[in-house]
Amino acid sequence: MKTFRARNTCHVSSRVQRLDRRQESRCSLALIMLMGLATLSVMATTQTLSAQDTKTIHVYSPR
Repeated sequence: MKTFRARNTCHVSSRVQRLDRRQESRCSLALIMLMGLATLSVMATTQTLSAQDTKTIHVYSPR
C-alpha cells in the first residue's frame, strides 16, 4: 500500500525565512546600538562603583 504525499510538503518545512538587505542592515544597526548602550552602561556602573569605593587597598612595591 502506497501513501499519497504532495510533492512540495517535504520542502515547505525546510525553508528558512530570509531577510532582505534592508531588514538585515536594520537588524545589524539595532544590534550595534544595543551593544554600544550596554557598553556605556557597564562603563558608567564601573565608574560609579569605583568612585564610591573608599577602602581601596594600595599595594606599593619596596624600592
